[in-house]
Amino acid sequence: MKRDIVLAVDLGGTNLRFGAVDSRGRIVLRASAKMGTYRRKSDLLGDLAGAIDGFMAEAAALGRPRAVGLGFAGCTDSSRGLIYFAPNVGGFKNIGAGPYLERRLGVPVFVENDANCAAVGEHWKGAGRGARSLFMFTLGTGVGGGVVMDGRIWRGAAGTAGEVGHTIVMAGGPRCSCGNRGCLEAFASATAIVKEYRRLKRAKGRAAPAGRVTARQITGLARRGDKAAVAAVGYAARGLGMGIANIFNLLNPEVIIVGGGVSRAGRVLLGPAVREARGILFPQLARFLRVKRATLGDDAALIGAARLVFPRLK
Repeated sequence: MKRDIVLAVDLGGTNLRFGAVDSRGRIVLRASAKMGTYRRKSDLLGDLAGAIDGFMAEAAALGRPRAVGLGFAGCTDSSRGLIYFAPNVGGFKNIGAGPYLERRLGVPVFVENDANCAAVGEHWKGAGRGARSLFMFTLGTGVGGGVVMDGRIWRGAAGTAGEVGHTIVMAGGPRCSCGNRGCLEAFASATAIVKEYRRLKRAKGRAAPAGRVTARQITGLARRGDKAAVAAVGYAARGLGMGIANIFNLLNPEVIIVGGGVSRAGRVLLGPAVREARGILFPQLARFLRVKRATLGDDAALIGAARLVFPRLK
């Protein structure tokens, strides 16, 4: 007997991931690809439709999917399938992804912010299981966030609640991809860690490693005691700690979860970030702060996208 399947898609600033997810939150088939570089919205949408169609063909033995759930790295209006702004995906504005993909694919398509999807995934099957409220930071090419309150995702009036990456943690600080200065994303993203590491190397009159250096490599160097790497990760941790403290003061969630590729740094990042947050908070409140690393890894947004879609199917 064929199962109810939702085809979940996680479109980030760097990677594109696919999962065929059943109603129990199990990913029964998966695939991934690298994101291209696009100058026109039409090219992005055309390639995305082609990639999803290709994965649908791979998943044909599972039966036709009930719908597609697209987690997109940007500010979204899930009710209209619209992406307001995608600062890390071409900088495009007003992308009508939902209606376009429905026409191309012939199945219902639901669009949601990727960090919202990850937060729902961790709440359903991961580190936030059983919590009534949580906030999740997603640290990747950019920085996103998702809010779960009373067991449900909180989108806000315009659908953009949780966009913590573009809150200001240092007035007049480094330039962010969104054009503002001092955003959390300019401190705690993979992009920011690489940029700070290279800056520190230049300041010491030393060349950074030849070729492309990644945040994962830098956090690995930090664990081995490389001074520039330790300083670059510490830079990210201070920004993240300020973000954690601000979210805790504002929302007071049961648990704060840190996920995304950068979270794989583990204690070398999260330890100093939590210490920074505790130093900012009132001592009477700091004892209630619970910060956990996400447990679902790259699967969180796929599982969460499916979780948000299943109740909306007739």
